[in-house]
Amino acid sequence: MPALVVSEDGLDWPRYLAQFHAARPGVIEAVLSRSLAGDHTPYRWLARAVSDAGTVLDLACGSGPMSRELLSRPPSSSKVRTVIGVDLSADELRLAADRGPGPWVRGDALRLPFREGSVDAVTSSMGLLVVRPLDQVLAEVTRVLKPGGVLAAIAPALRPLSPAEMRVPARINARLRGSPRFPGSVELAGFSRTLRAAGLRRVEDARERYHYTVTSREDAELLLSALYLPSTKAARIASAVDFLTHRLAKRGPFPITIPMRRVVAIK
Repeated sequence: MPALVVSEDGLDWPRYLAQFHAARPGVIEAVLSRSLAGDHTPYRWLARAVSDAGTVLDLACGSGPMSRELLSRPPSSSKVRTVIGVDLSADELRLAADRGPGPWVRGDALRLPFREGSVDAVTSSMGLLVVRPLDQVLAEVTRVLKPGGVLAAIAPALRPLSPAEMRVPARINARLRGSPRFPGSVELAGFSRTLRAAGLRRVEDARERYHYTVTSREDAELLLSALYLPSTKAARIASAVDFLTHRLAKRGPFPITIPMRRVVAIK
């Protein structure tokens, strides 16, 4: 996870996130890799945005799912693909190294250890909601991209959700007495202006619904364990798990909709 700053709400996000990923490396990948829209996961959707890139920098790479997705689908041209995963969490990087070839770099997104104009594309799953301040991160992304290089990022969104799809998340939030939080705004308010200020031109802003299916209590526990809930008591998280387990017993397996947003920009 890249370097962070304490947010305006007074929460010590750097400490919370360091502890979260040290205790639960790979947990976000475990949920998103099981979240489907048709035939693809959010990672495959992100990979499709840079399908012909040669050298790719995966920012806030976590346990390395994007690196493995990209390496499993080489460019259609004669390019040789290299995917470099960068993160601040040593625990996530150890897991990434166990699962894929790398290279893996422990580095700060605000001071990327790469030359100017050295990569064809930068990808980021979740990172743009976590890394602060965002304008500095995008300035670093622009610096390391080649002219014509691509930034592609995905993050959870607040929409689209139908009223029916909102019922279960709303009941989870009622038991948590709050909702999952991030250092940055979920809808990335003012993002287009921030991209332009960094020298990037937005070419896509798309949304997709993914579905995580709860088939057991363990599925419910996994989902709740992957949420950033810095101010939520353990008893409230247990109550949310109990709610999902009770619903499962009454109705059988059911999906929870996770809306995602993909933004693509060109230098």
